[in-house]
Amino acid sequence: MSTFKLSARPRTIIIVALLALVAIGIWYLRQATIVLDAPEPQIVSEQVDTLPPSPLSVVEAPVTYDLGTAIDSLEAAVPTTYGDLEQRIVTVKNKQVSFAFLLHRSKFRVRVVGQRVRISADIEYSGRIWYQPPIGPEIEVACGTGKDLPPRATLTLETRGELTRDWGLRTQSRLVQLEAYSDSARDRCRLTFLRIDVTDRVLEMTAQLLTEKLAVFDAAVAHWPVRPRFEKVWRDLQKPLWLADSVYMTLNPTEAQVGSIGANGDTAFANLRLVAAPRVTTGPRPKLALMPLPPLERARDIGRGARVLLDASFTYPIASVMLRKALVGRTLEQDGHVIRIRDVRMTGIGGGKVALGVWISGAVRGQVFFTGTPSFDLLTRQINVPDLEYDVGTAQVLVRGYEWLNDVKLRDFLRERAQLPDSAVMRKLTSLAVKGMNRDLPARGTRLSGRIDQAGVIAVRATLQDIRVRALAEADLKLSIDRGPSIPRPPDAPGEEPE
Repeated sequence: MSTFKLSARPRTIIIVALLALVAIGIWYLRQATIVLDAPEPQIVSEQVDTLPPSPLSVVEAPVTYDLGTAIDSLEAAVPTTYGDLEQRIVTVKNKQVSFAFLLHRSKFRVRVVGQRVRISADIEYSGRIWYQPPIGPEIEVACGTGKDLPPRATLTLETRGELTRDWGLRTQSRLVQLEAYSDSARDRCRLTFLRIDVTDRVLEMTAQLLTEKLAVFDAAVAHWPVRPRFEKVWRDLQKPLWLADSVYMTLNPTEAQVGSIGANGDTAFANLRLVAAPRVTTGPRPKLALMPLPPLERARDIGRGARVLLDASFTYPIASVMLRKALVGRTLEQDGHVIRIRDVRMTGIGGGKVALGVWISGAVRGQVFFTGTPSFDLLTRQINVPDLEYDVGTAQVLVRGYEWLNDVKLRDFLRERAQLPDSAVMRKLTSLAVKGMNRDLPARGTRLSGRIDQAGVIAVRATLQDIRVRALAEADLKLSIDRGPSIPRPPDAPGEEPE
């Protein structure tokens, strides 16, 4: 058997022919498929933030007080027992008559009338009357001692409180009524046969004592440490509230106003209103810049209810993932050429614009870039780029023999489908805000509550890092302070023994 062998020369010819065929195939493929390598869009300087500012809102902030605490302080300021049956007091009109008394009062009772607090008590007292006639021994008569029933009187005080501009508490207290319970013999302290009645004199001296004690009480109230309590609440209101990972709510209070002051049962209240700019943001924890407690102003008409800004952001990796779901795998025919979208990527290029990189295959393969300014479509509730156009670098490449790809079909296709749904973020943010705002704040007895309606996008802005979406939602926010500033007992008046 013989073996056929090619000589070296024919073998070389075959190899050369094969290489030629490969080269021809590559040339043919390159002629059939256009290869594009458009440059990345240029980065431009960032613009000033043009998103609309936060609107002012009203946060109702009623402050409630348990009147029992204040009444305890008044109880401490006004003695329950007053006088001394052994201490003679000479009457002014008749030097021959002197008297002494010992008075007891009941615990104060509270009744609220409008913005005034009426405080009443029952008074019983015993007395002794001495009469020194011109001739003969001194005559003494007692009332309410031994088995005798003590004379009675009714006492009514009134106090009116208000929060001052510098967050102090000021009261104005006065004696409204102090008179004998009746005009019967039971409730008068008389030396009957001589027509001497010291009832009015006893009540007059008691009224003088009460007036002095009420002045001491009002002066003590003015020094109660009320402001530090409100300062703590104010600081807490300025701290960002954590809602979820990278989601925070800030109230941004700027003013405080006081409206009506009144009471309900044993609870007094002051209707405070905070002027604030509530905001929900995504990203890092907002920087804390504490403002001091502002002066407390009188309430003025600035509208009702609150509006909450919700600031969301689509980072470009997240936006790219969303766009891939809508675009990757799509095909379209243009001038007889079929192209297929293999991948997309969105980036920020500054100046409020984004770049959309598109990787295609088919009649054309490679990358092209479009640029434009994101905006919000109210009809579709989508974030789109209506002015999307070929980037300058891509347009220059297409001019060199690929004019057919510069047709508007691919551009319009991307304008229509390269959209981001606002609901993907806003609905979630609204839910987190409602859940997060209904909470107790660090200051004891302070709770934030409210609701937020569905938010509507009002502006979109592209930065180098992300696409920022600002939405506005109607809300109803309330800050309840059900523990008013602690009220200490006033110190005992100088020179007096504690009760």
